[in-house]
Amino acid sequence: MKLKSLNLALVLCLYSKSYFAQSQTDLTIDLSTQNKIIATLQTQKDLKITKYNSQLIEINLGAKTLFASIDGRYIFAGAIIDTHSKTNIVELREKQNRKIKLSNLPKDMQLNFPATVKNQHTITLFTDIDCGYCRRFHKQIPELNAKGISVNYIMLPRAGLNSPSFDKTNSVLCSDNPQHNMTLAMNNQFNSNNVCNSNLKQQLALASEFGINSTPTIILPDGSINPGYLTSEQLTQILN
Repeated sequence: MKLKSLNLALVLCLYSKSYFAQSQTDLTIDLSTQNKIIATLQTQKDLKITKYNSQLIEINLGAKTLFASIDGRYIFAGAIIDTHSKTNIVELREKQNRKIKLSNLPKDMQLNFPATVKNQHTITLFTDIDCGYCRRFHKQIPELNAKGISVNYIMLPRAGLNSPSFDKTNSVLCSDNPQHNMTLAMNNQFNSNNVCNSNLKQQLALASEFGINSTPTIILPDGSINPGYLTSEQLTQILN
């Protein structure tokens, strides 16, 4: 079966009062329909199929979400607009998925720079030691922390596995004081060669799952993605 992809936003009237007004009855999906979807997306892992409402089937692929027609004939890739609530239900679901995923990450999967006053917001930043704009952002962390903004780093050495950037990042994560040494590394002042079984590969895998391949990329508290560099003032304005 050929996967139907939409380059433009698919506008559907979903006949629901809001994004959350999903059917609470008849949540079973015909087995042949499920098999049809699974066969089409056979290369996908962690596939979860649920009934969204009387017209749509939701397909959860980890951090990514697709929708299909209720008979499974069409799979929609792209924005789907609920004309009642005026919202993109794909974007809303993916924001939810990212937020849940990040909240369940082990603490050692992130390098935390906590707020130095009462915490108001927590952002997640995919960053790279050898990225110029990441270094510029890193210089703002004390200012952000003083404003009550905590920053969680997830490392994304864009040069990939077994690169000098990967090895340097891994060495920082394996050090006794990774927060301090991250600052040194961002200023080309870290020269140690620590070796351990860090979870850097898992951090790269998470970036891939989220579809993130550039740095810096910020994930805001609601799960939305903001690619690119922001000044402290710009970020504060968005958060507030």
